[in-house]
Amino acid sequence: MKHLINLALAALIFMMGCEKTEEPGNPTYKGPEQSLGNGKAYSWVSFAADNKPTSIGITLTKGALDNIPHSGVALVLELPSQAVGKTPFDHIMIDYLHTGHEPPGTYDVAHFDMHFYIQSLADRKAIPAYPVAPAKFDNLPAAGYLPANYIRLPAGVPEMGVHWANPASPELAGTGKFTETLIYGSYDGKFTFIEPMIAHEFLKTKPNVTKTMPLPTKFEKAGLYPMTYSIKQVGDDIQVSLDGLMQMQ
Repeated sequence: MKHLINLALAALIFMMGCEKTEEPGNPTYKGPEQSLGNGKAYSWVSFAADNKPTSIGITLTKGALDNIPHSGVALVLELPSQAVGKTPFDHIMIDYLHTGHEPPGTYDVAHFDMHFYIQSLADRKAIPAYPVAPAKFDNLPAAGYLPANYIRLPAGVPEMGVHWANPASPELAGTGKFTETLIYGSYDGKFTFIEPMIAHEFLKTKPNVTKTMPLPTKFEKAGLYPMTYSIKQVGDDIQVSLDGLMQMQ
Protein backbone atom coordinates (compact mmCIF):
# COMPACT_ATOMS: atom_id res chain seq x y z
CA MET A 1 0.00 0.00 0.00
CA LYS A 2 2.80 2.44 0.90
CA HIS A 3 4.42 1.73 -2.49
CA LEU A 4 1.16 2.54 -4.28
CA ILE A 5 0.75 5.81 -2.35
CA ASN A 6 4.30 6.84 -3.25
CA LEU A 7 3.63 6.10 -6.92
CA ALA A 8 0.43 8.15 -6.80
CA LEU A 9 2.23 11.10 -5.19
CA ALA A 10 5.00 10.95 -7.80
CA ALA A 11 2.42 10.96 -10.60
CA LEU A 12 0.62 13.94 -9.04
CA ILE A 13 3.85 15.96 -8.75
CA PHE A 14 4.68 15.20 -12.40
CA MET A 15 1.21 16.28 -13.55
CA MET A 16 1.43 19.53 -11.59
CA GLY A 17 4.77 20.36 -13.24
CA CYS A 18 3.50 19.60 -16.78
CA GLU A 19 -0.22 20.21 -16.52
CA LYS A 20 -2.60 19.62 -19.41
CA THR A 21 -4.91 22.64 -19.41
CA GLU A 22 -7.15 22.20 -22.48
CA GLU A 23 -9.55 19.62 -23.83
CA PRO A 24 -7.96 16.24 -24.71
CA GLY A 25 -8.23 16.80 -28.49
CA ASN A 26 -6.19 20.02 -28.44
CA PRO A 27 -4.10 19.96 -25.26
CA THR A 28 -1.96 22.73 -23.81
CA TYR A 29 0.85 21.70 -21.48
CA LYS A 30 2.52 24.05 -19.01
CA GLY A 31 6.06 24.05 -17.70
CA PRO A 32 7.18 24.60 -14.10
CA GLU A 33 6.08 27.86 -12.49
CA GLN A 34 8.51 30.46 -11.19
CA SER A 35 7.79 33.39 -8.90
CA LEU A 36 7.61 36.82 -10.51
CA GLY A 37 6.53 39.88 -8.54
CA ASN A 38 3.36 38.95 -6.67
CA GLY A 39 2.50 36.25 -9.17
CA LYS A 40 4.00 33.50 -11.30
CA ALA A 41 5.48 32.97 -14.75
CA TYR A 42 5.51 29.75 -16.73
CA SER A 43 5.95 28.46 -20.27
CA TRP A 44 3.37 26.49 -22.22
CA VAL A 45 2.94 24.79 -25.56
CA SER A 46 -0.38 24.11 -27.32
CA PHE A 47 -0.87 21.14 -29.63
CA ALA A 48 -3.34 20.36 -32.41
CA ALA A 49 -5.27 17.12 -32.52
CA ASP A 50 -2.53 15.59 -34.71
CA ASN A 51 -0.03 16.11 -31.85
CA LYS A 52 1.81 18.92 -33.66
CA PRO A 53 2.59 22.09 -31.67
CA THR A 54 0.66 25.18 -32.76
CA SER A 55 1.80 27.82 -30.24
CA ILE A 56 4.56 28.31 -27.69
CA GLY A 57 4.17 30.96 -25.04
CA ILE A 58 4.57 32.54 -21.63
CA THR A 59 1.88 33.23 -19.06
CA LEU A 60 2.23 35.90 -16.38
CA THR A 61 -0.37 35.29 -13.70
CA LYS A 62 -2.28 37.93 -11.73
CA GLY A 63 0.15 40.01 -9.66
CA ALA A 64 3.23 39.15 -11.73
CA LEU A 65 3.60 42.79 -12.84
CA ASP A 66 3.52 44.09 -9.27
CA ASN A 67 6.35 44.39 -6.75
CA ILE A 68 9.12 43.34 -9.15
CA PRO A 69 12.56 44.18 -7.68
CA HIS A 70 14.12 47.33 -9.14
CA SER A 71 17.37 45.39 -9.34
CA GLY A 72 15.81 43.36 -12.15
CA VAL A 73 14.81 39.77 -12.75
CA ALA A 74 16.22 36.99 -14.94
CA LEU A 75 14.18 33.79 -15.13
CA VAL A 76 14.86 30.70 -17.22
CA LEU A 77 11.58 28.97 -18.08
CA GLU A 78 11.85 25.30 -18.94
CA LEU A 79 9.53 23.98 -21.62
CA PRO A 80 6.93 21.37 -20.63
CA SER A 81 8.33 17.87 -21.05
CA GLN A 82 5.73 17.03 -23.69
CA ALA A 83 7.14 19.78 -25.92
CA VAL A 84 10.85 19.02 -25.67
CA GLY A 85 12.25 18.36 -29.14
CA LYS A 86 8.92 19.12 -30.85
CA THR A 87 9.94 22.65 -31.92
CA PRO A 88 13.33 24.31 -32.58
CA PHE A 89 13.02 26.18 -29.27
CA ASP A 90 15.10 24.99 -26.32
CA HIS A 91 14.12 27.32 -23.47
CA ILE A 92 12.70 30.75 -22.69
CA MET A 93 14.37 33.57 -20.77
CA ILE A 94 12.49 36.47 -19.16
CA ASP A 95 14.50 39.54 -18.24
CA TYR A 96 12.96 42.53 -16.47
CA LEU A 97 14.89 45.81 -16.54
CA HIS A 98 13.48 48.57 -14.35
CA THR A 99 15.38 51.34 -16.13
CA GLY A 100 15.57 49.62 -19.51
CA HIS A 101 18.71 49.75 -21.65
CA GLU A 102 20.30 51.55 -24.57
CA PRO A 103 19.74 53.31 -26.85
CA PRO A 104 18.84 56.30 -24.64
CA GLY A 105 15.40 57.74 -25.28
CA THR A 106 14.25 54.55 -26.98
CA TYR A 107 14.34 51.46 -24.76
CA ASP A 108 15.34 53.08 -21.46
CA VAL A 109 11.97 52.42 -19.79
CA ALA A 110 10.90 49.52 -17.59
CA HIS A 111 10.30 46.53 -19.83
CA PHE A 112 10.48 42.79 -20.31
CA ASP A 113 12.80 40.99 -22.72
CA MET A 114 11.19 37.64 -23.48
CA HIS A 115 13.75 35.52 -25.35
CA PHE A 116 12.64 32.30 -27.06
CA TYR A 117 16.00 30.58 -27.61
CA ILE A 118 16.90 28.21 -30.42
CA GLN A 119 20.32 27.48 -28.92
CA SER A 120 20.88 25.34 -25.85
CA LEU A 121 21.10 26.80 -22.36
CA ALA A 122 24.76 25.75 -22.09
CA ASP A 123 25.69 27.43 -25.39
CA ARG A 124 23.84 30.60 -24.42
CA LYS A 125 25.47 30.78 -20.99
CA ALA A 126 28.89 30.48 -22.64
CA ILE A 127 28.46 33.73 -24.62
CA PRO A 128 30.96 36.20 -23.09
CA ALA A 129 30.95 40.00 -23.01
CA TYR A 130 31.48 41.61 -26.40
CA PRO A 131 35.13 42.73 -25.80
CA VAL A 132 36.11 39.12 -25.01
CA ALA A 133 34.99 37.67 -28.37
CA PRO A 134 34.16 40.49 -30.82
CA ALA A 135 34.83 38.25 -33.83
CA LYS A 136 32.05 35.87 -32.79
CA PHE A 137 29.57 38.68 -32.22
CA ASP A 138 30.58 40.28 -35.53
CA ASN A 139 30.25 36.97 -37.40
CA LEU A 140 26.76 37.74 -38.70
CA PRO A 141 24.30 35.28 -40.26
CA ALA A 142 24.35 35.04 -44.04
CA ALA A 143 21.71 36.88 -46.05
CA GLY A 144 18.26 35.36 -45.70
CA TYR A 145 18.68 33.95 -42.19
CA LEU A 146 17.19 37.09 -40.58
CA PRO A 147 14.29 39.28 -41.77
CA ALA A 148 15.56 41.33 -44.72
CA ASN A 149 14.78 44.77 -43.30
CA TYR A 150 16.17 44.20 -39.80
CA ILE A 151 19.19 46.19 -38.60
CA ARG A 152 21.84 45.26 -36.07
CA LEU A 153 21.85 47.05 -32.73
CA PRO A 154 25.30 48.02 -31.37
CA ALA A 155 27.85 45.51 -30.01
CA GLY A 156 26.34 42.53 -28.16
CA VAL A 157 25.19 41.25 -24.76
CA PRO A 158 26.75 38.46 -22.68
CA GLU A 159 24.65 35.29 -22.41
CA MET A 160 22.45 36.65 -25.23
CA GLY A 161 24.33 37.76 -28.35
CA VAL A 162 23.62 40.36 -31.03
CA HIS A 163 20.19 41.99 -31.19
CA TRP A 164 18.44 42.90 -34.44
CA ALA A 165 15.49 45.32 -34.68
CA ASN A 166 12.94 46.49 -37.21
CA PRO A 167 13.81 50.08 -38.24
CA ALA A 168 10.15 50.64 -39.16
CA SER A 169 9.04 50.14 -35.54
CA PRO A 170 7.63 53.43 -34.13
CA GLU A 171 10.37 53.97 -31.55
CA LEU A 172 13.13 53.66 -34.17
CA ALA A 173 11.28 55.38 -37.02
CA GLY A 174 10.46 58.38 -34.80
CA THR A 175 6.71 57.96 -35.18
CA GLY A 176 5.88 56.89 -31.62
CA LYS A 177 7.09 55.64 -28.27
CA PHE A 178 8.15 52.10 -27.49
CA THR A 179 5.31 49.85 -26.34
CA GLU A 180 6.24 46.49 -27.86
CA THR A 181 8.50 45.28 -30.64
CA LEU A 182 9.92 42.06 -32.01
CA ILE A 183 13.69 41.46 -31.84
CA TYR A 184 15.78 38.74 -33.46
CA GLY A 185 19.13 37.50 -32.15
CA SER A 186 22.32 35.97 -33.48
CA TYR A 187 25.73 34.79 -32.36
CA ASP A 188 28.73 33.42 -34.24
CA GLY A 189 27.00 33.36 -37.59
CA LYS A 190 23.73 31.78 -36.45
CA PHE A 191 20.21 33.01 -35.73
CA THR A 192 19.65 32.18 -32.06
CA PHE A 193 16.46 33.70 -30.65
CA ILE A 194 13.15 35.50 -31.19
CA GLU A 195 12.32 38.14 -28.59
CA PRO A 196 9.08 39.99 -27.97
CA MET A 197 10.24 43.07 -26.03
CA ILE A 198 7.38 44.71 -24.14
CA ALA A 199 7.08 47.81 -21.95
CA HIS A 200 5.89 47.17 -18.40
CA GLU A 201 3.24 49.90 -18.65
CA PHE A 202 1.91 48.48 -21.91
CA LEU A 203 1.27 45.12 -20.24
CA LYS A 204 -0.92 46.92 -17.70
CA THR A 205 -3.28 48.20 -20.41
CA LYS A 206 -4.98 44.81 -20.98
CA PRO A 207 -3.37 44.40 -24.40
CA ASN A 208 -4.92 42.48 -27.27
CA VAL A 209 -2.25 42.45 -29.98
CA THR A 210 -1.67 39.91 -32.75
CA LYS A 211 0.85 40.66 -35.48
CA THR A 212 2.35 38.88 -38.45
CA MET A 213 5.90 37.72 -37.86
CA PRO A 214 8.66 39.26 -39.96
CA LEU A 215 10.33 36.06 -41.16
CA PRO A 216 13.68 35.03 -42.61
CA THR A 217 13.65 33.28 -45.97
CA LYS A 218 16.14 30.62 -44.84
CA PHE A 219 16.30 28.45 -41.73
CA GLU A 220 19.51 26.74 -40.70
CA LYS A 221 17.59 24.47 -38.36
CA ALA A 222 14.44 23.00 -39.90
CA GLY A 223 11.37 22.91 -37.70
CA LEU A 224 8.14 24.60 -36.64
CA TYR A 225 8.43 28.40 -36.68
CA PRO A 226 5.75 31.00 -35.84
CA MET A 227 3.79 32.93 -38.45
CA THR A 228 2.32 35.39 -35.89
CA TYR A 229 2.94 36.58 -32.34
CA SER A 230 0.47 37.75 -29.69
CA ILE A 231 0.36 39.79 -26.50
CA LYS A 232 -2.99 39.33 -24.80
CA GLN A 233 -4.84 39.73 -21.52
CA VAL A 234 -6.69 36.47 -20.90
CA GLY A 235 -8.81 36.69 -17.76
CA ASP A 236 -6.47 37.75 -14.98
CA ASP A 237 -3.38 36.52 -16.85
CA ILE A 238 -1.17 37.92 -19.59
CA GLN A 239 -0.09 35.63 -22.43
CA VAL A 240 2.81 36.32 -24.79
CA SER A 241 3.06 33.73 -27.53
CA LEU A 242 4.54 32.72 -30.86
CA ASP A 243 1.64 31.29 -32.84
CA GLY A 244 0.70 29.54 -36.06
CA LEU A 245 3.73 27.26 -35.96
CA MET A 246 4.53 26.02 -39.46
CA GLN A 247 7.17 23.62 -40.74
CA MET A 248 10.06 25.51 -42.35
CA GLN A 249 13.09 23.94 -44.03
